[in-house]
Amino acid sequence: MPPPERGPSAAALLPALLAALTLASGLAGGLARLGLDLLPERASAPLALHGALMVCGFFGLVISLERAVALRRGLVWAAPALAAAGSLAALALQPGVAAALWFAAALVLGAAYVGVWWRERALHTAVEGAGALAWAGGTLLWLTDRPFETAVAWWCSFLVLTIAGERRELARFVPLSAFARRAYGGAMALHGLGLLGLAAGLPGAGALWWLAQLALAAWLWRFDLAVRPGLVRTGWTLHTARCLRLGYAWLALAALWGLAGLARGTAFGASGPLHMLLLGFVFAMVFGHAPIVLPALLRLRLAPPGFRPFAPVLLMSAAVALRALAELLQQATLRSAAGVLQALSIVAFAVLLLSRVEPRTPAPPPR
Repeated sequence: MPPPERGPSAAALLPALLAALTLASGLAGGLARLGLDLLPERASAPLALHGALMVCGFFGLVISLERAVALRRGLVWAAPALAAAGSLAALALQPGVAAALWFAAALVLGAAYVGVWWRERALHTAVEGAGALAWAGGTLLWLTDRPFETAVAWWCSFLVLTIAGERRELARFVPLSAFARRAYGGAMALHGLGLLGLAAGLPGAGALWWLAQLALAAWLWRFDLAVRPGLVRTGWTLHTARCLRLGYAWLALAALWGLAGLARGTAFGASGPLHMLLLGFVFAMVFGHAPIVLPALLRLRLAPPGFRPFAPVLLMSAAVALRALAELLQQATLRSAAGVLQALSIVAFAVLLLSRVEPRTPAPPPR
């Protein structure tokens, strides 16, 4: 008889439940911004804090929780604890307190990456650490009332650099040419220059930032493990590869849209390409990595997926395309419909993922 499986620990389960509540509140707040008040006002994210709550409250909490579970160091648990406290402060309409707590959480997460890098000087660790610093920098810019689109760009870089570092870590298992290594470093350097230029208010910094996203998308599409030919993929591995390929395409399209908008004189903070990056690229990564990350965090086992879990991914892509059309046509009705489809795709994926959880092996009765 196999040994009984341990259930999720309270240290991971409680922050995970708060992350789920934060996501639900953030989704409700996003729909309220589109004129769809589906939940009571106190159950939705405050409209002005929707973006901050989604990036810092939800993604910041999930990413720092995953790092804390992986590193198993007591101090690192302060990052998800601070991120969770920041989410509660935001929901209590205390944005200054929330920003301070999220800033502290980002610094703790960054310090954890520095500790890992000090023991093993790996490029992917430095990139993920830069992502944590981008979270801190974006929160500091928001806290000091700098242009909100600049803070959003830094927050987006927190997510993009974290993903880029994780994918570069996996790329160690396949041979990379000298050109591939230089191209990756060049994309990361371009990203850093774009961020610094945006913080300094330099002209052309927005175009540099979008060029960095395009360069990263091209690198991922060419060299990432998920697109390598000749690899046999089945089950959740195949699901993850499909999601990642789709996400890389959305990242490239978002970058091209952002560059085209800047060429036409559109402001850098235009919502269209940024939403495409966050909902097309980032959530494709979420859908792809969730079957890997959640079992590790919560000590669960998932049954083979079949095709059904990919249906919400396709629904999200359709919603992102509809949102892009709505932005181009300035059509509020289409924008609202896209928002509903995006929220439904996230909820549907969560339900399908939970439906694949296998029951744990019970402990044998005492003799």
